Amino acid sequence: MNMELLFSSFPYITGEAVTLAQMTELDLDALWAVLGDEENFRYAPTGPLPSPAHCARRLLSAQAMFRDRTAVMLGIYPNGGGNPMAGIFEIYNLEPQTESATIRFTLARRYTGQGYASGAVRAAVDYLMASAGVHRIQAYVLPANYRGVLVLERCGFVKEGTIREGFFWPDKGIVDLSIYSLLPTDFRRGRSAYVF
Repeated sequence: MNMELLFSSFPYITGEAVTLAQMTELDLDALWAVLGDEENFRYAPTGPLPSPAHCARRLLSAQAMFRDRTAVMLGIYPNGGGNPMAGIFEIYNLEPQTESATIRFTLARRYTGQGYASGAVRAAVDYLMASAGVHRIQAYVLPANYRGVLVLERCGFVKEGTIREGFFWPDKGIVDLSIYSLLPTDFRRGRSAYVF
């Protein structure tokens, strides 16, 4: 895995429907639409941010995690120019020995159902596997999060199983999480909906 490439500067990843790029202060209102909406946290380990002022802190936290080489948090921007940020995309739990990374994505409610989440996952997979040398990409999802499951399955991810009552989420207690993964061999088996 090429950690130097991943953390040399914030990645700028283009896909068919979206671009993933570094968020700035200009995105604070859009960030609030994502992180302040309680509905977006129905299937997340924490609750929404309490006020728009906390978005600036989250932006600083994203920059600090990038500097510390622990995570990459990018905005999801619909292609076409001049579009506001539609959501956030996170790459974390980077493990150089196994060449693996974990992903998570969240869209503002008004952008769901338009293909932006699938577009973001596909663009990130292409970048991580083809450019950054990541071998395994994984995602954890609550079994009841049917939209998240659908996005992962559309993008060729394979369900490995469900970890029963194996995680403690502060806002929800002990939960089950299904784990989905994608390996380069999954593309060769024809599981992916697109060509890698």
